[in-house]
Amino acid sequence: MLTRSELSQGAYLRLKTPRLGKPIGLIGAVYTLGTDQAGDWYFQLRFLNPPRGTRIRAGSQWSLNLHENDLEHFERIDTWDQVRQLLRESQPPKKPRTEEMKLPAYMRGNADLNQLRLFEDF
Repeated sequence: MLTRSELSQGAYLRLKTPRLGKPIGLIGAVYTLGTDQAGDWYFQLRFLNPPRGTRIRAGSQWSLNLHENDLEHFERIDTWDQVRQLLRESQPPKKPRTEEMKLPAYMRGNADLNQLRLFEDF
């Protein structure tokens, strides 16, 4: 299990279990470590691969203040190469660009034949 003595600013962590509405596999870099006003230790993550379309409110890519008991839900990733590989695997495959892509209305050629054109086609 990960302990707070193993964490430092810039360390990479990966979520092992779904937590706070976040999916398994979410990767974050430790942004800050500290103690709050009550004297409790906390850390913040900056998410590197947040899922698209799941934000409920406008916000940032930062995590909430996470505490020592939250460490059991994370695993440490040691090298940037491992992080880069995991990020590649977590991204959906790109759609190939095809000629059949739908054009915006102003670029389609379905205008009325009697319509006055502002510019001549070259």
